[in-house]
Amino acid sequence: MAIRISALLALCLGGLLPVMVAASEAVCVPQADGEPLCLDQPAKRVIALAPHLTESLFAVGAGGQVIAAVEYSDYPPEASDLPSVGGHRGLDLEAIVRLDPDLIVAWAQGGNGAQLEKLESMGFAVWRSQGQRLADVPPLLRGLGALTGHADQANAKAADFEQRLADLTQIYGQKTPISGFFEIWPNPLTTVTPEHYIGEAMALCGVENIVSHHGNTTPQYSTEAVIKAAPALLITTEPARDFNRWRNWPDIPAVANDGLIVLPPDLLVRIGPRLVEGVDMLCRAVDAVRARQVEE
Repeated sequence: MAIRISALLALCLGGLLPVMVAASEAVCVPQADGEPLCLDQPAKRVIALAPHLTESLFAVGAGGQVIAAVEYSDYPPEASDLPSVGGHRGLDLEAIVRLDPDLIVAWAQGGNGAQLEKLESMGFAVWRSQGQRLADVPPLLRGLGALTGHADQANAKAADFEQRLADLTQIYGQKTPISGFFEIWPNPLTTVTPEHYIGEAMALCGVENIVSHHGNTTPQYSTEAVIKAAPALLITTEPARDFNRWRNWPDIPAVANDGLIVLPPDLLVRIGPRLVEGVDMLCRAVDAVRARQVEE
């Protein structure tokens, strides 16, 4: 099978002399490590290697250019019909090669690094996006828009995200702090630190995370440590995965004062355009618990 390498990508990989391309068509977008990925023209055949990237491509108007995605790429609904090329446990390289994309978008924190390098060695353009903080979402949207020829729609979507986040900060930034713990997974009990984007969302909503700073943004934690910290809030997302077990410890303020919060799936977990909706929903739920405590 012939391997397609764009003129600008060949320049990056092989150190060749510059190749002139129309300025109106060429596009270069920084990756997670700061190095640019350059295409000689906006991509027409795109493969997304994370569910939030699939969602983001549709959000910026490039849904019709997505030819495949990974498992759990289920939003918007039409994304569920896309061919699958694997998941976080591994990629189906044969399927990817067979589909012959002119752009593969990946999540720098999503793993599969060796397979991504293999794809690059075969001449495929791979854009690694950053996805660790709330502030990473607007550049993600703008980058995808530029790479697919939808800069205007992407810029508008990114600006809307920034404005909504700023509005939420204005509304909830001065609220009385309330302690809380976020559960990603019950066994082993896994949570988020203040550096994680969910941890940032908690802080924006006035939640003091009982988990301190840590080298890993999703560390394991002990049930005993949660009980000792006595948080006013216990938060998770659907499916709740035995979340009601916390009721076995009625002395925890979150249990005693109805501070168990279960949010809809994906909104707060996927670092894409709907994340701001998840932050909004979290803030409202936290504020409701805070209001009850004030009344009491």
